[in-house]
Amino acid sequence: MGAEYRVGEDGAGELRLTLTASEVEALGQQALLMGELLDSCFWALGMLRTGRNSRDPGGGPPSPGEWAAALRGLDRLPPRVAGTAEAVLRAFAEGPGATAHLASALGVDEATARERRARATDRAPDPWARWADGGRGGRL
Repeated sequence: MGAEYRVGEDGAGELRLTLTASEVEALGQQALLMGELLDSCFWALGMLRTGRNSRDPGGGPPSPGEWAAALRGLDRLPPRVAGTAEAVLRAFAEGPGATAHLASALGVDEATARERRARATDRAPDPWARWADGGRGGRL
């Protein structure tokens, strides 16, 4: 997978995410959903930073309905990201990775990394972690 960003002559940008064949097979339509949720984030950021509906250049300030639409998408993103992080932590914990490597990846000291590993693995995966790993429960 890769990301590519370019700005056209009209000033509009295009962000392209490229998935491998394996990722397409594993994610299916969930890839489109995640793209739509990220799009909500970009839309909200544009409105927050410009004070206008960033998708309607001639329009005025965002309406309550536009804020609500952006918030609906934004509200669906955090549990998926947190579940993916938990599933990756579980997969890492079950592999041969050293605590020092985990600490470096998380940007924390080794004691905190051990705590986070234990917290993630001493209980059943939450529903979003199961969503992220396709229901495998962190097992590789």
